[in-house]
Amino acid sequence: MGIYLNPGNRMFQRALNAQFYVDKSELLSFMNARLGLDSGFVAVSRPRRFGKSVDANMLVAYYSRGCDSRAQFEGLNIASDPSFERHLNAHDVIRVDAQRLIGRGGGIQNLVETFQSCVLAEVLREWPDAKPYLEGDLAGALELAAEAKGTGFVFVIDEWDCPMREAADDEALQRRWLDFLRDLFKGAPYVDAAYMTGILPIKKYGRHSALNLFDEYSVVDPKDLAPLVGFDAGEVERLCERFGMDYAEMARWYDGYLIGSDRAHVYNPNSVARAIDSGHYSNYWTSTETYEALQVYIDMDFDGVQQDLVAMLDGQRVPADVSTFNNTMTGVGSKDEIYALLAHLGYLGYDEADESVFIPNEEIRREFRTAIRTGARPELARLVRDSRELQRRTLEGDAEYVADAVRRAHDSAAGPHYYNDEQALRAAVKLAYIWSVDDYLRVDELPGGRGYADLAFVPKPGSKLPPMVVELKWDRGADAAIDQIRRKDYPAALAGLCGECVLVGITYREGTDEHECTIERVSW
Repeated sequence: MGIYLNPGNRMFQRALNAQFYVDKSELLSFMNARLGLDSGFVAVSRPRRFGKSVDANMLVAYYSRGCDSRAQFEGLNIASDPSFERHLNAHDVIRVDAQRLIGRGGGIQNLVETFQSCVLAEVLREWPDAKPYLEGDLAGALELAAEAKGTGFVFVIDEWDCPMREAADDEALQRRWLDFLRDLFKGAPYVDAAYMTGILPIKKYGRHSALNLFDEYSVVDPKDLAPLVGFDAGEVERLCERFGMDYAEMARWYDGYLIGSDRAHVYNPNSVARAIDSGHYSNYWTSTETYEALQVYIDMDFDGVQQDLVAMLDGQRVPADVSTFNNTMTGVGSKDEIYALLAHLGYLGYDEADESVFIPNEEIRREFRTAIRTGARPELARLVRDSRELQRRTLEGDAEYVADAVRRAHDSAAGPHYYNDEQALRAAVKLAYIWSVDDYLRVDELPGGRGYADLAFVPKPGSKLPPMVVELKWDRGADAAIDQIRRKDYPAALAGLCGECVLVGITYREGTDEHECTIERVSW
């Protein structure tokens, strides 16, 4: 048993020891069917904390000759697969975590040399006669070793894309790393299978990929690995039942990723596990590297990203063509490429059915809000900051403040050609109350009484705030809006949620650009 050659199963045992472990061992069936075939080269890209390393450790524990893992797998799904016995601890495995190698080898510039020297040392210790003809030639040593033992190796490389992320501007280093991997794998008789994990898909230069021998499976295009991405809804519901957690609240915080053509709902496994462990729903998304990327692209406002972002914060979807993404964190040429990158990083969900992106859940929405508030776009930061104050002032009945806040949002949201438009006013009000999604579910055209209210803010479970009903009018007084709410009894649909309801009438007069507001409270 070594560090890189035939490592043990201790890391996978740590995952099994967790009380919220979810069985994803079908991945082993998938790989068993590809051993020794051209299809045995698999590259899986997912966001951070979506179980990539757990899967890599599982592969090592199952295939490696360096341990006896029968007890670990006998209770998992793979145990019933016909291929289970044939491959259990029956292969020589080379396991490399590229991220760890960077620290061990004195920096990312030495990654190729560190990879070769660390793995070569263990290969030669096991097969001394596999000394290559050229000093430091890892591929040569592997070929001699495979020839001597009559079988190849299973490669498991975790965090393979760290040079693309940590040296995003160093294209020469990236090319050297990709060329090394290509030379290591392409046409190599000593490779029985290779499994690589990362956040980004394999980088392409122009139309070509240096590693086109790999089949790629990503959150944007997971193919038949879609069921193995993250925790699915059924798995999370069972965990919630087991540990006494509120499934609806768990879904609000961590659900929302739609994976594959079946649009399966997927949760971030790390966040679910930490919520269960702590008994507290919160934002557990804490990756500085990817957070900085999020903030950079928000600040760029490339091709109207800022306007789209406001729409997504409001719960809307934005069309996106992710097919042109060149799989890099720099050099984006369009907002579609930005959205593709953020989808791979986990900051946006992607719906394959309608080719749109969206903010998937409460955890990620808060990440966006934090990035906006601390970013270089003062007008967007001010909007988010002012929205929180607007909600408070509305509940306090400060009609003058509300009218002025809506006017500012109207100025920000509407261009000069469609400012004088009722839909522009509606969009401005939604924008102004963007903070309300913390506490409220916003409903457009709420049916109630004898008609439909323009907007209603329904308190989310656990919120002690009263519901709000908003009616909009054009070239009429705000009192007319309140009068319509009362005459048509719009609040009737919200009766029983709270002891009272806040009525908000907002109007705009085209000739004077004047915004007016009237606020009342009713009890029932």
